[in-house]
Amino acid sequence: MRKLYGILIIIAALMIGCTNASKQSLTKVEIKDNWYYINGEKFFIKGLGYEIGARPGQDPYEDSIVMDLERMCYDLKLIKDGGFNTIRTWSQLSEKQLQIVQESGLKIIFGIWIKPEKDYGDSTFVKESTDLVNKVVAYTKKYDCVISYLILNEPMTDHIYKCGAKNTAYMLASLKGIINKEHPGIPVSISGNAAIGDYMDMNLLDYYGYNCYDYGGGQTGTMSLKGFLKWCNAMNGCKKPLVLTEFGYSVSDLGWGRYGGNTLEAQRDGVLRNYREILDAGATGACPFYYADGWWKGGDDSVHNDTPEEWFGYFGYSDLQDTIGSPRPVWYALKTYMKGLIITPKNQEIYTDTIPLELYLDATVGKVVLKLHDSILYTKQVIKEGFLADTILYQPKGIEDAELAFEFYDKCGNFIKSEIIYALLSKEPVNLPKLTIDVSPSEDLSKARICKMKLRISDLGDFEIASDVRYNFNHHMGWEVGKEGNLKVGDMKGKKEITFEEYAEIDDNCWVMTVSAGISVTYGKVTLRLHDQKLLFRGNWYEGIGRRNNTKAH
Repeated sequence: MRKLYGILIIIAALMIGCTNASKQSLTKVEIKDNWYYINGEKFFIKGLGYEIGARPGQDPYEDSIVMDLERMCYDLKLIKDGGFNTIRTWSQLSEKQLQIVQESGLKIIFGIWIKPEKDYGDSTFVKESTDLVNKVVAYTKKYDCVISYLILNEPMTDHIYKCGAKNTAYMLASLKGIINKEHPGIPVSISGNAAIGDYMDMNLLDYYGYNCYDYGGGQTGTMSLKGFLKWCNAMNGCKKPLVLTEFGYSVSDLGWGRYGGNTLEAQRDGVLRNYREILDAGATGACPFYYADGWWKGGDDSVHNDTPEEWFGYFGYSDLQDTIGSPRPVWYALKTYMKGLIITPKNQEIYTDTIPLELYLDATVGKVVLKLHDSILYTKQVIKEGFLADTILYQPKGIEDAELAFEFYDKCGNFIKSEIIYALLSKEPVNLPKLTIDVSPSEDLSKARICKMKLRISDLGDFEIASDVRYNFNHHMGWEVGKEGNLKVGDMKGKKEITFEEYAEIDDNCWVMTVSAGISVTYGKVTLRLHDQKLLFRGNWYEGIGRRNNTKAH
């Protein structure tokens, strides 16, 4: 019965989503003002990670390219109906598969699988990679659903060191150059994991593509997800769009911290929380990880192992015979959330008597209402989907800990969703507390065996401490985040400042270290995350691929 039902669904999807689909008109992609523009309009990438060959019994990297065009047509219709406008892939789709994407009306961030573990300085590998890129772009350039490319996924620090920073940069420039020439106007990046690649100069590429998971450790633990991504953006000069190419939570039974072991509720709430912080960090695109569980990741694609990597999906499968799957709560929650995205105002920011308003709305939204203190501060009838920009005039009374309550309604006046933005409103400058760190050595890691951090908290003023200090010495050695811990602040009344000292050993194979610390403070109902961070290298090995920049994000 299950099988028959699945066949009927597929046939229906084909009739609705493929047979009657018309080819899209020519799409013009531009990058300006740190945004994607499509046909002259700002375009927020509401993406979703997608692999067609990741179902039970399939391995997208061992099997030949899985065609399964009927299934793909069914998936893409679901994804589009779920409110997404883009899919993100890791390995290259075939031309027939790309035709299905074109017909679906979705855009695609097209992944080309350049093997991240190979020697970037080896001429044979570089030629193999350039040949692959040339082969792929020969057909992808014919399809205007392709709005960008990803050419490398999560290169590891030790591997870049061994291959050579300049060799890595040269390979990326060569592959990017081919695509820019053959498919002009379509941006190229990598999906660098922020936790291990925060030092990379992403201006070598056309936009800043980051995978970033908020498991409560490393830089997301000290700085918050928003603070860490905002710092990465600032490190690169905020010159190009910031797009999150992966984030999410696994619902495996086993897990460590928040890496796996999450309940369905925790996955749902965590993804929505992450999405909000990604918007607050200034991103103009987000691609959560991912559509369907990947049974192949544990080493046996016929068994749903308990490894966290196999349970990130928004769709799960009951057994090996289940090829349809069923949505998890996160699917429905995000579908509603994305109907009205609040770009600005942002949480934890300070606004004066002019509050900027930027929204990204889908076609169902007919009215937006903003309330403050239960009074309507702003209301707007929506006449078209997409980007909406406006300003709100308001006279703050001193410093206000504002709860900006947004409500979204459809064109018939039915409620869709609400969301609260917590911000400080003040016409006069707000003196924020300070958290600063100094590190020794301040430059070259090879100058010492121990990295010492001196931390100061000062100028608390009218703010109150709301957490312990979280610190981290991320040594970028594999996936381990290095030494980290908490420091209890205690009572600061009558004290101008409090200082702490911590240290971590510097391993001989530590090529780069990010030292960071953060603390939460409150003013009324508004919580701010204060943080500071320093980026240290061993010698000058990073030249060509890295940035020595300690720009503060808050």
